Amino acid sequence: MRITTETLPQRQVALTIEVDPERVEKAMRQVARRFAERYDIPGFRRGKAPYEIVVRTFGREVIFEEAVEALGQEVYREALDQLGLDPYGPGRLERVDPEPLTFHVIIPLKPEVRLGDYRSLRLPYEPPEPTEEEIMEILERLRRDNAIIEPLSEGVAEPGMMVTVALRATDAEGKTVLEDEFSFVLGQEEPPLPGLEERIAGMALNETRTFELPWPGDESRVLQVEATLTGISRYVLPDLDDALAQTVGDFETLEELKAKIRQDLAAHQRRQYDAEYAERALETLVEQAEVEFPPQMLEEEIDDLVEELKDSLRRRGKDLESYLKERNQTLEALREELRPQAERRIRRGLVLYQLAREEGLSVPEEVVEEEVQALRQRVQASEEAWKRLRPEVSATIRSRLLARQALERLVEIARGDLAVAMKSESADAMEMPVREEASASQISGSG
Repeated sequence: MRITTETLPQRQVALTIEVDPERVEKAMRQVARRFAERYDIPGFRRGKAPYEIVVRTFGREVIFEEAVEALGQEVYREALDQLGLDPYGPGRLERVDPEPLTFHVIIPLKPEVRLGDYRSLRLPYEPPEPTEEEIMEILERLRRDNAIIEPLSEGVAEPGMMVTVALRATDAEGKTVLEDEFSFVLGQEEPPLPGLEERIAGMALNETRTFELPWPGDESRVLQVEATLTGISRYVLPDLDDALAQTVGDFETLEELKAKIRQDLAAHQRRQYDAEYAERALETLVEQAEVEFPPQMLEEEIDDLVEELKDSLRRRGKDLESYLKERNQTLEALREELRPQAERRIRRGLVLYQLAREEGLSVPEEVVEEEVQALRQRVQASEEAWKRLRPEVSATIRSRLLARQALERLVEIARGDLAVAMKSESADAMEMPVREEASASQISGSG
């Protein structure tokens, strides 16, 4: 057997495997022997017909095709062993040449990721501090939430009053597009239709007016509006003082309330900033990394995205066929639309996995088991289904936790507050992670 290789782009290698004629002849004789044992050949007992008779009976092409089928897997495995290749997935047979028997195979290789000098990656870490304006905005909201509303039996709508208006709006064809009752503070809150405030200012209780207003978002169209003032109330905001603080919570003074607002707002802003910072750090690392993966991996990721879309549509009582029909789109066009998203997910996942390898990160089994048991409690699955899915669930949970660890480590590196640590010697023993965590719905729907 003679093997030649050609390195192709996107982590693929082309193998040309030429099989010795003697081996082909031996394989054909083995096929002929099986045919002789399996089928009746006139003039001979089963298994006793000579090779030439079997070939003449069934045709050389049939015997040859059966021999090629049997040899294909054999020589493929031998070629992989001889070359020391560990493919990402099954090879793709491009063609077979009969004389001499030669197999042309494209093999996808495992992804390759080069992070470069990732330890030098730095991004400024400057979490925001709450401003006085933001604190005052929350205090004003608390004032509105605790406003005193005194309904009036007579009077007219004036700025600062809470008004209740029954609205009916129709389009140019007379079709009703809005019919409801709304309450808002005149001059302080957004009305349900732009321009409504000016039209109802000065209206008396129970008065009805008709007028035109521009269509929201399209001033070239108009709405015919009928408005009835069904209620007016005096709207009194409490003073911004210690009494307000005591009303809204366990506070003695306004300063204590402001301090708590500042603390909670700072924590919220820090969480939001940290999430955005981690995202920026990951995007920066992905941009500087060299990532190569086979096309097969991309197609599988697109398959995953399509399945996720199917699950999402199913939860909304729809299916993929009707979804594509609504968008006047083919499945092939949808796959092309999803391709950039799939590629981005692959690159991010591979970069995080490689970072975890190079940093020697790992997830303790007891932590994985704790997550597995927590998921088991949340899903409704038969024992048989859970037993079948458990290995995949464990692998996906381990991958998710490892990715989280890697992202946390990346943030430490980017902030510059990571002490240089020794890399674990066991990093190379880590397996490729499963891309996505099995969802509770997938598990409960199995079995």
